[in-house]
Amino acid sequence: MNNFVQGRMIFGAGSAAVALLLLLYTVSVHRKRYNASLILFALVPSVAAFLGMVIHELGIIGILWCYPTVLAFYAMLPERKAWLANGLLLLVSVPSAYLALDSMIAVRASATLFAVSVFTGIFVHIINEQQRRLEALALTDTLTGLLNRTLFQRSLEEAIQQNERTQAPMSLLVLDFDHFKHVNDTLGHGAGDKVLAGAAGLLLKRTRRVDKLFRIGGEEFVALLYGTPLESACAVAEQLRGAIAAATFVDGVRITASIGVAQREPGEDWDAWFRRGDDNLYKAKARGRDRVEC
Repeated sequence: MNNFVQGRMIFGAGSAAVALLLLLYTVSVHRKRYNASLILFALVPSVAAFLGMVIHELGIIGILWCYPTVLAFYAMLPERKAWLANGLLLLVSVPSAYLALDSMIAVRASATLFAVSVFTGIFVHIINEQQRRLEALALTDTLTGLLNRTLFQRSLEEAIQQNERTQAPMSLLVLDFDHFKHVNDTLGHGAGDKVLAGAAGLLLKRTRRVDKLFRIGGEEFVALLYGTPLESACAVAEQLRGAIAAATFVDGVRITASIGVAQREPGEDWDAWFRRGDDNLYKAKARGRDRVEC
């Protein structure tokens, strides 16, 4: 509006175009249609070119608008794409500053703009790393390194969607260690933790990377086996049961596991699917433990 009032129609139109692009960006985010590549290859070059023109015509006023633009790019784009966007901004704005401003002012403006871009990038990188660590802590069981209950329901629902879309079979192994309380009572909770951590490592080695492993509480674990029919899942469960029974996790202690297996049936929601596996686990317990029930 100020550009229009001052009679700078071209700059007023350019400012209005940038504002319109930002409005479209906001609407797309609100509708969950965010597209970082579209922003990088459409909005960023347009803004950089417009700022270069503003710097050339208005001098230091144009430079001042580059600073919030740096921050906006880091706010709107993933980290690496933001680096590219700010690299393009510097490539456009620095030569424009040298053409439009006194050389000493251009040097200072370029140096401060470069510093703002670099330090903002470092700050954003630190924040992203902290966010990734917090997400890992929120989703991972700290003792075993397996996924915790937070992602359990969502993972089963996604597996159900995949099953309905592709007809690929999905199976659950629900595993519980037999007489685990006896380990804690006789050797202490430290020994019990070592047994759980060791067993989790064994489960990770004996399953595929595509599968998901959860510790859903105490000594109860769940393995989600993608693309695995009941017969194959039972075979995997039997292998795991035998490997656990043969392993020594701490101080010569051996422990056994009971496992319930359930393949997802048509029309079954995640809760009913899991409860069938859990029911089979309790059948294994009732029939003598150290066994698999399918």
